[in-house]
Amino acid sequence: MDFKKSAYELLSQIGDRSNKKTMKRLSVLKEQAKTSGNRYALPKPQTAQEQQAQEQQLSGLPVFRYHPNPLQTQAFVESDEGKICDCCGKTVHIYYEGSFYSEEDIECLCPDCIASGAAAKKFDGEFQDCTSLEKGICDSSKIDELIHRTPGYHGWQQEYWRVHCGDFCAFIGYVGAKELRALGVMEEVLDDPEWNDSAKERIQTMTNGSGIQGYLFRCLHCGKHLVWVDFD
Repeated sequence: MDFKKSAYELLSQIGDRSNKKTMKRLSVLKEQAKTSGNRYALPKPQTAQEQQAQEQQLSGLPVFRYHPNPLQTQAFVESDEGKICDCCGKTVHIYYEGSFYSEEDIECLCPDCIASGAAAKKFDGEFQDCTSLEKGICDSSKIDELIHRTPGYHGWQQEYWRVHCGDFCAFIGYVGAKELRALGVMEEVLDDPEWNDSAKERIQTMTNGSGIQGYLFRCLHCGKHLVWVDFD
């Protein structure tokens, strides 16, 4: 972890912040320098009372169509002490410290500034790299919502957002083969023309939180589950 921190500090000083690849590397090094905690854990099945409590907890958050559970996926950090949002200047107790591609070094953004597009506009930034999205979306409003008003997830390489039924899918969480089987969606995600036989074998053996990481998505229209996989 000390090595990752030193690498982040050095690249911060010498890197070209106008280069998206440099900004991506800075973001990854920053994330890796922190403890991972339960980042890769999918939530356990909830009771009705737990679901109700969660809904009450989430009621103060904006709705992110393409990332509906940002607290569960740990896209947002919760803190009793709070931090100051770099965009609006308010002290917030739920905030984002994930990937944000901008020439400025942004440490903290609040959910409201992300959802409104204020953060992306103020810092001329993007939460997803528009060149690394699955093809097939021509609707500029959908692309704008994803890259400018949706909190990202953490990938080993360049994050990739799946597409189905003419729309971006919702990011559900980090998975391995064990989680896919527990959710009963293994056969569903393997029934995807994206994967050849070799890739299907990797999906059936990958371990959550390891060097081969799975990312689970769900279609907003038909409910089909899809995955993306990358390597460290």
